[in-house]
Amino acid sequence: MKIRTKIPLYTGLTVLITTLAVTLYSIFEFRRQVLKNIESYKVEQNEAIKEQLIDHVDNAYKILERSYLETKDSYRLTSVNIQDFPTELKFAVKDIEQIAFGDAGYIWINEVEPPYTVIMHPTKPEMNGTVQVFLIEDTKQNVYEAFAELIQKNKGEGFLEYDYYKPGTNERIPKLSYIKLFEPYGWVLGTGVYIDYIDKKVQDKTEELKSQINRMVAITLILGIILIALAYITLNYLGRIITNSIIIVQNKLFRMSKGYIVEIEKAKQKDEIGEMNMSLNDLIKGINTYSEFASAIGKGNLDAEFNPLSENDDLGISLLDMRAGLKSAKTEEENRAKENERRHRANEAFAMFSELMRKGSDNMFELSYSVINKLVEFTNCIQGGIFIVNDDDANDIFLELTASVAYERRRYNKKRINIGDGLIGACAFEKEKIYLTDIPENYAEIRSGLGTSAPKSILLIPLLMEDNLIGVIELASLNFIDTHDTEFVEKVSESIAASLFSAKINIKTATLQTEFDALLKEKFKINEIIIDKEKEIRALNKRLLELKENKSILSIK
Repeated sequence: MKIRTKIPLYTGLTVLITTLAVTLYSIFEFRRQVLKNIESYKVEQNEAIKEQLIDHVDNAYKILERSYLETKDSYRLTSVNIQDFPTELKFAVKDIEQIAFGDAGYIWINEVEPPYTVIMHPTKPEMNGTVQVFLIEDTKQNVYEAFAELIQKNKGEGFLEYDYYKPGTNERIPKLSYIKLFEPYGWVLGTGVYIDYIDKKVQDKTEELKSQINRMVAITLILGIILIALAYITLNYLGRIITNSIIIVQNKLFRMSKGYIVEIEKAKQKDEIGEMNMSLNDLIKGINTYSEFASAIGKGNLDAEFNPLSENDDLGISLLDMRAGLKSAKTEEENRAKENERRHRANEAFAMFSELMRKGSDNMFELSYSVINKLVEFTNCIQGGIFIVNDDDANDIFLELTASVAYERRRYNKKRINIGDGLIGACAFEKEKIYLTDIPENYAEIRSGLGTSAPKSILLIPLLMEDNLIGVIELASLNFIDTHDTEFVEKVSESIAASLFSAKINIKTATLQTEFDALLKEKFKINEIIIDKEKEIRALNKRLLELKENKSILSIK
């Protein structure tokens, strides 16, 4: 299929499908919204009708209340017969009897207490003054009894649904009633509306909305068909104009693809097609430039000069991006090599420190020196020191310098730093890494443990074991300490802390053992003295016993 056929056909189909999709979606969405509106309308109607029922009963209540206020001091209700009521109350009941609304809407009155005598029923006056029993369908409960229970539960008013005979028919129809207690007389004022009245209003609204849907569907389909026809005719005409020009360019490109030399022709058209021909001419000019640049890149000359034909020259920009990508790849390769070298160096250092920690030492000072010496060497620092917590006296806990190295030589300094004092004390107190740069020349002013030199950067790492402070590592460099070196020192600090803590415990254990041996030796000496004394006492006791025996013999004689 030729492109001059494809363009009108495919674009026409696209417009057709799009229009149909939009039309169907619009119809569906409108229908969904209509159904939603119907449901909302039904709810609104129910609420509106409930409000109307309340208003009508309230009006009747006010009429009865005015009559009661006028007669309450001179009359007490003793009869259920309207004819026996005082004139004001009789007129009030008659006024209530005249209230009518909607489709067979009226107000009735009955007693709230058994036997629930009907006081007034406007559509069935024969019920006035009588006791009626009307059982709610599928129950054995009298509807008037249900009124009384509802009033008792809902503080004197409420709604109740049940089936009741509609005036003029013998058919029981669902009815929604609202009742309210007039407490002075013990009367129930009630009114209601039949559900079919609500359903009819909803049905009328539904039919109206359905009619709107049908009209909208018809209008939408007619407009859609017209738009599709106009779009197809227009696209067919434009497609043929475009495809004719494309065919001309296609022939040129085909000849170029076969290696033929295509003459540059001056564009005759001033529209986009003419610009396309001008771009083709520029492309012919630029092909040789692309070829030369690609050849230079292929030979490894990543700095070869090349300028795109224009700022919109995608191919030229792509070639520049390719060169940038090659340069980036080369840089990444160099960085990867550095990273591998750095990782290899770190792995070797981890292995070295692991071996050092494994061997350990009972001499905490020698172990501290070995550790700080290797750290200074690994991080290319000029100075370093390890400070260990001295807690021999529970009332005087401080940091003690156990080893320091400066310019690859061991230093024998004694230094005491209180926790929280200076940089080292702050690191110990906060238990957090401290890294400082741009150190002032007078380094002693910041109270570092490394003396008066002025390094360019300082790294302080707390030695922690299960969040317990063991000591602090201090490193100083004439350059900025590398991030990887900092991370390495942080990672290896846990093993260092464990080893130093073990050495410290060993020292304390050895000291305690020496003290224990001395005490044990002293105990042996005391035991020997006690044994000698016991022997002397036994000898004396034996001598005293002999003297007593001799004295007894002399007494007998």
